[in-house]
Amino acid sequence: MGDTITTILQTYKRPKYLQSQIDAIKNQSMQSDDIIIVQNGEETNFNYPDDIHTIKSSENMKFHLRFAIGLLAKTKYVCFFDDDTIPGQNWYWNCVNTIQQTNAICVGNGRIIDINKKTWYGSGWGNPSNNITPVDFGGHVWFLKTEQLKYMWFDKIYNYNNGEDIQLSANANIFGNIKTVVPPHPKDDKSLWSSLKGIEYGADDVASYKVNPIHFAERFALIEEYVKKGWNLLIEHAPIS
Repeated sequence: MGDTITTILQTYKRPKYLQSQIDAIKNQSMQSDDIIIVQNGEETNFNYPDDIHTIKSSENMKFHLRFAIGLLAKTKYVCFFDDDTIPGQNWYWNCVNTIQQTNAICVGNGRIIDINKKTWYGSGWGNPSNNITPVDFGGHVWFLKTEQLKYMWFDKIYNYNNGEDIQLSANANIFGNIKTVVPPHPKDDKSLWSSLKGIEYGADDVASYKVNPIHFAERFALIEEYVKKGWNLLIEHAPIS
């Protein structure tokens, strides 16, 4: 199998960005072999192109739905996008090149956790770098080998409303010894970036961290749960009882 790619977009209350996403994905220097749009719990007037597959759920299945659908991808790689994320033209090439070096999950904006201080540090479009940066988990976009996605489901879901990004990286590390990294995001070459509109599009009123008042508390509770189960964080931490 060559470098075939399935792209999965999940929409929820941000249909205004969808056409820009589709255009950016179709303009990638490495083409996606299949594009799937998951319409999650709401109807939109968007005119879906004939060459794109659509899956409609009448119920809001939250954040995990797209990753469950990804298990059915027939391609070597699968890429998932948040609905506020518009990639640069060489993002797919950047991910494939990074995976060839690391065999890791690629994310757009990474997080290095300091669990003792209840904080994390970023890397990606929010903090550009010329290097491949190891992180604990990440968000906005995920690009990985399809065969690696199975590890996400080796344990139950602990929170249906939050933390699918944590679940993916934690279980891949625990059960598959797979790392998570941020590919290079050089300041002078945004064609390699995972998102060109992250800060602008991701801070609107429907952002999950704004809608859910206990968003961050839930995420750190999940992190502690996975650390107890064997998740090896990059920063050493005191044992969690």
